[in-house]
Amino acid sequence: MFRSVCLLAALAAPIAASPVPPVPPAPPPQSHAAMPPSLQAIGDRIDAECAAGRFSGVVIVRIAGQDVLQRACGMADIINDVAVTRDTRFKIYSDSKFITALTILVLVEDGTLSLDRPITSYLADAPSEWAGVTLRMLLNHTSGIDDLTLRLLYFYRSDHPTAMRDLLGATTPAERALKSAPGTTRRYNNFGFELLAEAAARATGTPFAELAQRKVFGPAGMRSASIEAPSIEAGHLVPVSEPGLAKGYNGERGALSEAVNWAFVQLGAGAVRASAADFIALDAALAAGKVIGRAMQDEMIRAPIAPGDGKGGAAFGLGVAVQKPLGVLMAGHTGGTNGYITDFQRFPDPDAMMIVLSNRGTTRTAWMYDEVAAALAAAR
Repeated sequence: MFRSVCLLAALAAPIAASPVPPVPPAPPPQSHAAMPPSLQAIGDRIDAECAAGRFSGVVIVRIAGQDVLQRACGMADIINDVAVTRDTRFKIYSDSKFITALTILVLVEDGTLSLDRPITSYLADAPSEWAGVTLRMLLNHTSGIDDLTLRLLYFYRSDHPTAMRDLLGATTPAERALKSAPGTTRRYNNFGFELLAEAAARATGTPFAELAQRKVFGPAGMRSASIEAPSIEAGHLVPVSEPGLAKGYNGERGALSEAVNWAFVQLGAGAVRASAADFIALDAALAAGKVIGRAMQDEMIRAPIAPGDGKGGAAFGLGVAVQKPLGVLMAGHTGGTNGYITDFQRFPDPDAMMIVLSNRGTTRTAWMYDEVAAALAAAR
């Protein structure tokens, strides 16, 4: 099963705070529409996970624009007794790559960027060894560039653009060397999306967070979505905490620890915060051909690239994982590791979607989309 991990979230994991109190009982499950019998088992399992304190978050399945399954349970902030609701925002980590990809593709549609131009034409200070790497290859993880996310963290002192310039100016021969020929092998790479964000910002002269707002969040009606701004105090990276933003937790019920993370470091790969309502709006906008046109949406999932590590897993299009559980086409992304797990999957036929947002780092979501795919296949 496809599972993405934001590298800096994993790095921050050992810095968890002191254990917090046990989770209060989950609120009763919610549903906006009658649940089809084929989805009842999914709802029952989520109810059990909520009651046992193993799940905290929001799960929504929609078909043809209607909620057919909705659950919201657990606590967004245990200490202050704030319950999770449909409008709670979550750090979505690698699901952010879907947003970054959409931002890039909007700029491709308007002619600002080109999928098949090399990254060095947008980043003049990028190593010459990367001259054969195109934006398309960065989007589908076939660039061959090493994942330099930890180096990005090393150089991060004030903001992402400064850290990127410092990093690119200090790459070693080993870091500049490609791990595989461009376009030949798919290896999941967080750093590729940092390069994409930087290329978009330089090409437009606009900060990437502002670009995402203008090109994706605004047009899609994602009213509470945003990219996390840097939080630095006396030279130290500080976790971001805001009203309406769920706190992330690791561990088991009764022995949870609040997660520490710096999502803002991964501007292109993991810095978005959003609610279930935001993803519902995004899905509706894409279904209506907004944000990017249908031809570009088809390009996102055309000829996806399989992993090159021999371990199987999802194939990858342009910033989106493509799978066919039980023959049902599914395109989306997963994200998280430290205190949050998220999953946004679209099923183009028959116009269905699933969103899972959890503030527990131990949540597993693959069974949910497998079951949803099975329900959709049975309804054919």
